[in-house]
Amino acid sequence: MTLTSILLFALVGCGSPSSEHDDHDEPGHDAHEEGVIELSPEALASARIVVAEAEEGTLEGGMSLPARVVLDPRKEAIVSAWIAGQVDTIAVRPGESVKRGQELARVQSPDLGEAVAAFRTAKARDDAADARLERLRRLEADGVSSRAQVLEAEADHAEAEGALEAAEERLRIMGVPMDISEPHSGEHFPSRVPVRSPIAGTVLQADASVGQRVEPGEALFRVGDLDEVWLVLDVYERDLAAVREGQTVRFAVEAWPDVRFEGPVAQVGDWIEPDARTVEVRVVVDNPDHKLKPNMFATAELTVRRESPERGVVLSAEAVQRIDGADVVFVEQQAGHFVARPVAVAERLSERVRLSSGLTAGERVVTEGAFALKSELEKGELGEGHAH
Repeated sequence: MTLTSILLFALVGCGSPSSEHDDHDEPGHDAHEEGVIELSPEALASARIVVAEAEEGTLEGGMSLPARVVLDPRKEAIVSAWIAGQVDTIAVRPGESVKRGQELARVQSPDLGEAVAAFRTAKARDDAADARLERLRRLEADGVSSRAQVLEAEADHAEAEGALEAAEERLRIMGVPMDISEPHSGEHFPSRVPVRSPIAGTVLQADASVGQRVEPGEALFRVGDLDEVWLVLDVYERDLAAVREGQTVRFAVEAWPDVRFEGPVAQVGDWIEPDARTVEVRVVVDNPDHKLKPNMFATAELTVRRESPERGVVLSAEAVQRIDGADVVFVEQQAGHFVARPVAVAERLSERVRLSSGLTAGERVVTEGAFALKSELEKGELGEGHAH
């Protein structure tokens, strides 16, 4: 369907009843060639077409959007094993509250003994290098040792300190206290590494089992703070102008159909998803009772208010169809006869649009089932150029 054809249809649709009657009386003249879509009563019923008079108004109200509940990534943690080994004990279960630093499990690993031994060796060498440096400095002051000996001792000391810091960091990651460097008589190197939660929250998942073999970085637990969650909405690019930070969003979830949750828009995303043409909008929601869970689906209502809303013909979004790059509506000329007419859309929400031109109040326009007429029009164009 070309825009030129649509404009031709519009001219026919705007013609007076008498002129249309005269055209129809001309020999060989076919109304279908003028772009009029003609449907039988049976076809009308099958297509579920609804026609109503166009009304003037303002585009007020809100958008109903699908949404999902997620956690603030700063308040969610995937807890992994820092060392290869075997899960020895599990201290928590899903649903339990934990504090920051609390032990969730222990992993038994011979690598821990090696790490402790390396730490003790590095500490002993650092202590020896420190003592030697201090002694040579005193001797240099007394004129006994040379400056070159002192410089060599300083280099050895710096190297020993670097090795000790690396050994300390390895133990710190494993959760082993530094006083392990002072073993008691008959003490063996420990072989169990505690797995601790880096945040306070609730244990959401526990994927560990006693006896399970784990590798470094393998996820064992998921912990999250449920006191506050995010509601993420995917807003279409065309609706973006109606969204602003601070707007109140109300929503419901299937698990609690009688409860209405709400929160302010905290951020409107800066990235448009290229395929869906949507922008992610984030809403911060207090969740003291933990009723909202991560990955829940929700239906959100975004209230749209304008200080000075402009007036125009307001239609359902379904009434406006896109044909050959142009927005069109289907105007009823008489029962079962429709014509496609180009219109200009000034504002668009998810369910309603406001037109700036192309249609006047009082004209009868298809408000439901317009897609069926679009399909009929395109089908006729591919065939004989008629729409039936």
